[in-house]
Amino acid sequence: MPISGTKTTGCKDLLKLMKDDELFSLADTVTKKQVEVARSKKEAVKAILSFSTSVEELLNRQKINRDMLFKYLMTKKVFPSVSSKKADLIMEVLKLWANDAQVQPHSPQASALPTQSSSPRSTSGQAFPAVEVNSQSTLTSVSSPTINYIVSNQYNVVNVNSPSNTDPGVQKLGENFARWFFDALNSHNPSKSLHTKDFGPHHFLDDAELLLLVLGPSETRDRICGQQAVCDRFLAFVKGEDLLFNPNCDHGGIMVDTNPHGLVVVLVCGTVHRGNHCLGVFEQMFGLIKDPRFDNNWKIKISKLKMHAMAVSQLPRLTDKSPEEIQDLAVV
Repeated sequence: MPISGTKTTGCKDLLKLMKDDELFSLADTVTKKQVEVARSKKEAVKAILSFSTSVEELLNRQKINRDMLFKYLMTKKVFPSVSSKKADLIMEVLKLWANDAQVQPHSPQASALPTQSSSPRSTSGQAFPAVEVNSQSTLTSVSSPTINYIVSNQYNVVNVNSPSNTDPGVQKLGENFARWFFDALNSHNPSKSLHTKDFGPHHFLDDAELLLLVLGPSETRDRICGQQAVCDRFLAFVKGEDLLFNPNCDHGGIMVDTNPHGLVVVLVCGTVHRGNHCLGVFEQMFGLIKDPRFDNNWKIKISKLKMHAMAVSQLPRLTDKSPEEIQDLAVV
């Protein structure tokens, strides 16, 4: 029986997210190439809806992948957990359509994690990407061991050094970026009374990537690709899961360096909060590329985020970590 009724509109909206070649391929799969489908998106969608036996069958098709379902839910102001499997996202979509598309903001159930009362520290930095880099900037004095070794990534090699060995202009750029990023991201948390700040896909390169590792009662690994998908995933943390990130920007929590190919690597750590509770710690790597159209604009090429649910007694510092731990965070 073809798909019909109130779910038809939802299916059409979902299929609009597919590229033309993927949509035509799905139409061929659903019809088993027994029906000639005109190469127009409208006709392809019509064929898919007519020859699918159920909504569940359609959503479970391989070409309708997890990232597509996640992106669709985000467009409907439904914010699933970033650790949701495809089956979980299908249930969210069916629930959405069962309610006649009357979308309500969704907040995933909080995990039972060891917490400690702590108030997130607000950050105030320059707006990014228009960060002015002054080569005469003075660095905050940080007592730290010398960390100097090679890590491999797609831009050949990067020397990750302690702040004392880093060019002052590059160090200042990394500090300004970290303050801007988390200040802008946190502003989208519903609990913040401040106006939301500019944070969107235009701050990422088209082929941006996010590598995610969440440690807790269970381990979750994920890889998100594309500027819109990466941006949406970051916003899902603060909008959907009500998280706030408290970076350590002043006391050994940031390391910055660059390589001959122009990639600026920023390492930062801090704590993760929900309301007045500290849920654990995070460590993050950013790879920044200069936008050739503007002198002082930088965009995010890649990010690697590690979050660990744990009791926290003090603000974490990168300078307390071993070279091996820093390398594990920096390497892609």
